[in-house]
Amino acid sequence: MQTPLEKYFAQRVKNLFNNLHDFELNGDDVSLHDLRVEMKKLRSMVKFFKQVYPKQKVKKPAHILHAIFQQAGEIREYQILQQWLQKNQFASIEKSYFPPERLEVMIQRFRLNSNANKNDLKEIIEQVGHFVHSTNEILPEQYYAELNAKVAKLCRRKLVTQDWHELRKLIKQRIYAYNWVKHEAENDDPLFSYYNKLQELIGQWHDADIIKDVFSQKQIYLSQDIDVQKDFSPAWDKIMATLKQKEKQVEEMLSKQHAPAQ
Repeated sequence: MQTPLEKYFAQRVKNLFNNLHDFELNGDDVSLHDLRVEMKKLRSMVKFFKQVYPKQKVKKPAHILHAIFQQAGEIREYQILQQWLQKNQFASIEKSYFPPERLEVMIQRFRLNSNANKNDLKEIIEQVGHFVHSTNEILPEQYYAELNAKVAKLCRRKLVTQDWHELRKLIKQRIYAYNWVKHEAENDDPLFSYYNKLQELIGQWHDADIIKDVFSQKQIYLSQDIDVQKDFSPAWDKIMATLKQKEKQVEEMLSKQHAPAQ
């Protein structure tokens, strides 16, 4: 009988290659998002194994997976920027700084690396699979218990916004790890709703923060293009208002709930 960790890993492998295939065919934001989610789940397992086995043994798969994830992340960030600009009708900023043609080039480059990425993923899966099948069930349980306590403790602290992204990563690690210790029939995480909503809100805040940072880095406010100048002020006001709104929602959730008791 498979352990929960083995069942979880088998599902990740299946989904990973399905989503990679979908992105090769469509190049759309949905398939890319799903691909990145699967890579995050696989990375969460690699992170766990770093604490169980000598780090040197896990170093190579961790490095390769990080490299592929970064490639996909650059495309995803560009998609988020474009979607926000299109939704709010800031066409001049999109045309001057984030043209669709550049996104097409990024997607095509990723597609051209498809065979290499598949071979790298197969190598990662072979190495990680060895750890999965040789890991005693008690180790994921201990890891989950420690992670669960750590996340609960952090949620009860008054965190500054700079700590939110790290909290979100820990929450997702904790959500993923829950599935390594529970068989599918028993999978009814009592804290999933709270933690998932919290990490989603932090994710929305983080997306807005990325847009703000990119606007600053590209110094769009210095553009000599009259149409860009007209768009910049309302665009900046919009993103700052979104940031303020998301900050308030995250703070309210943290202060009101303080994470349900374990």
